[in-house]
Amino acid sequence: MEDEYITLQTIFDIVKNDAHPQTYLCSAREIILRQFCGWDVIQRHLQLLAEKEFIVVKQLDKIAISITQSGIDRVKAAASRHASFYDVADKITEA
Repeated sequence: MEDEYITLQTIFDIVKNDAHPQTYLCSAREIILRQFCGWDVIQRHLQLLAEKEFIVVKQLDKIAISITQSGIDRVKAAASRHASFYDVADKITEA
């Protein structure tokens, strides 16, 4: 599995309970606190996810990330096939 999808799952987990998850502006800090990789790796993931139009990265006073409907659909599709990206990642690292 491509690691950037774990970052997408992280963003989805942050916004999923919001009434309007696509308009929630996720901070870099929120993502960093939930990931086990460094900011440089997360930045590469964000770039790849933005290129695939799963997220939008905005440079406001600070960087802000929002998930797109396409990103939400991707996470939900993976969840229906694999439970969640985290579960799949756990199984890979246990092997």
